[in-house]
Amino acid sequence: MAIKVVVLDGACLPAGVEFPPLAVEKYGWEQYPQLCGDDIAERCWRADIIVTLGTAIDRTALEKMVKVGLVICAGSACAQMDQAAVAARGIELLAFADAELATAAAAQDLCDRVSAAINHYIRTCDGSGDEI
Repeated sequence: MAIKVVVLDGACLPAGVEFPPLAVEKYGWEQYPQLCGDDIAERCWRADIIVTLGTAIDRTALEKMVKVGLVICAGSACAQMDQAAVAARGIELLAFADAELATAAAAQDLCDRVSAAINHYIRTCDGSGDEI
């Protein structure tokens, strides 16, 4: 199974902080400095997993994402997330509301937790939210 992960706002991370590799053979990882507006739907329409560190995803963008099964939000993105739209689409939502990106150590810890969560999701789901 190939998984496509899109990070909407990698520029939020301090220099030198990176997401660890995933424990799956086939995956694509697209990390953009900062997507907004129509660019979100355009870049994420075929994504399986979306990671946002501070960028809101609205209902209109979610409706255009045909494959997304998991949205991971961190920090301020959690308060801005249209949770009703996520739930209406049957998308899993994982929130790291307490995430801190101010220091490299805290940001790296978040990246490690996000990658671990994605690995868990991949092990337990086929990417559409269906249990394996």
